[in-house]
Amino acid sequence: MKNFILLFTAALFIGCASTGVQVTFDDEKSNTIREHIQYYVDGDIDSMMSIFADDAEIYINSDESVSAGEARSIHELEHSIFEDISISWSQEEGGVDIGAWIESTDYPAGPANKPVSVTQAWFTLNGTSIKTGEALSTPVHIAYIWNDSGQVETVYQFFDSVDATAVIEASLAASE
Repeated sequence: MKNFILLFTAALFIGCASTGVQVTFDDEKSNTIREHIQYYVDGDIDSMMSIFADDAEIYINSDESVSAGEARSIHELEHSIFEDISISWSQEEGGVDIGAWIESTDYPAGPANKPVSVTQAWFTLNGTSIKTGEALSTPVHIAYIWNDSGQVETVYQFFDSVDATAVIEASLAASE
């Protein structure tokens, strides 16, 4: 019976051993992305862009990337169209708003990939058109892929662009 308990205990510990995938929420990379997103909200585009590698590839609802310079122009345009920009995230209606759900995951090498660190953020982006007063509220998911130098080398940004495009087009039409 002792051997059986020993064998069961050993199997339990071996079976629960880490697979190599590590998910964290309050690590350096997650906190860097929190700052990065706050810089965006505050309109501090220079500070926001400082985490990107010079050759970063940024995919915004597309399988074609834009450069960091093009992304900068897009974010500057957004701040010229919207005011009262904010982010929010709550798991339940009326729950605590934590701003954004952010987690970092370190993946080990696999048969089709090298080791990689990914930080993901989920939040609702809110803003008001300066020209029309129309409100925008759209869910956003962004994945940031880190290089070995501690910079973001690839970004995948996903959001429903229908409402955002409508508000932007109405704002631009009101400017004409």
